Amino acid sequence: MSTVDMNMAGRDIAGDDMDMGGMHEETANKNKTFGERLVSWLGRLHTMVIHFPIALFIGAFGVELFGLWRRNRDYQHVAHIMLVVGALGAIAAAFLGWFAGGFYLTDRNPILMTHRWLGTLIAVFGVALAWMAARHRKGPERSRTLYWVLLGLMTLAISIQGFLGGTFMHGGINHLAF
Repeated sequence: MSTVDMNMAGRDIAGDDMDMGGMHEETANKNKTFGERLVSWLGRLHTMVIHFPIALFIGAFGVELFGLWRRNRDYQHVAHIMLVVGALGAIAAAFLGWFAGGFYLTDRNPILMTHRWLGTLIAVFGVALAWMAARHRKGPERSRTLYWVLLGLMTLAISIQGFLGGTFMHGGINHLAF
């Protein structure tokens, strides 16, 4: 696929007409109100913020697995801190993502709609996981099965979410084609 074809695929998926040089954006910004420019700017911060919760949630999963392997419950405290910070980052990323994609409950583009709602659910379940981790630290005799299932599903959901987000940033649904 040529660069032109990839750019066209990205426009078809994202549903907008991005210019790589930024000239159209600069001209368009002159016609926008301060509020419209602020919303646009906040939306562009989404791609910067998303990497922290991704790393922290997946890292928490790895730390929990390492703690199980070492049979050392002290790692649960580290994972809990990572989940709290990751949940806060996921809330910020989801919030900024709504600015980036617009405040619509449905989208014509099913990839954008899936990305929007999966990101929102990741933020919600991130808070739930942080709460569950705190609860299990206070009562270590409790079963951690539900916690482990949700943490594993969170890692899977983040992987899917990253793929969907990549479709917008890197030229369409086949951006990982080999």
